[in-house]
Amino acid sequence: MLHACVGKAGELLEEFSRPPSHHGTRDEVVAEMSPSTNQIVLLSMQSPPTCEFVPYLSATDAAKAVAFYSRVFSVEPHALLNMPDGRVMHCEFRIGNARFFVSEDLPEHGGAPSPTRLGGTTVAIHLYVDDCDAMVKTMSDNGATILMPPADMFWGERFARIRDPFGHEWGIATQLQEMTADEIKAVAAKMFEEMTE
Repeated sequence: MLHACVGKAGELLEEFSRPPSHHGTRDEVVAEMSPSTNQIVLLSMQSPPTCEFVPYLSATDAAKAVAFYSRVFSVEPHALLNMPDGRVMHCEFRIGNARFFVSEDLPEHGGAPSPTRLGGTTVAIHLYVDDCDAMVKTMSDNGATILMPPADMFWGERFARIRDPFGHEWGIATQLQEMTADEIKAVAAKMFEEMTE
């Protein structure tokens, strides 16, 4: 389903926030700034599937956040829309079969506050990668803060916690072995029992 929309940044934010009316995937977002009207022209956009969960990260100085995520995840933005003043209105990243969005913290448009404005975050993003240690090092080398260094966990993963320079917390994990829910419960019960002895 293709949409055509011409309007100011606030109107386009409303366009992005509308619930999807059709099934399908958003394969492409094309937009440009009209020099004659100083308006953003959204040329095409497909509706996302109704069952997908996509984190939308709000960031103070989102342009730097976009550059950071591009570096550490070795991906270019799949879609990027800037406001007339150059701030990031919407950016989409795809990592494997997952994706997440990034936007400038825009209190004037009623958006979710960034961790910087909020003074912390209430959400952690869990990301599976091929090499937990390598990803944590890459993020740390680019300014992220390690909250918990990589370690082998009882649920069969190598896991670490890290805060990126924009306040978002990430759980970085690599699966070491397949475990059933019952196996994890048994290992956890034994661990907690040993802790109380």
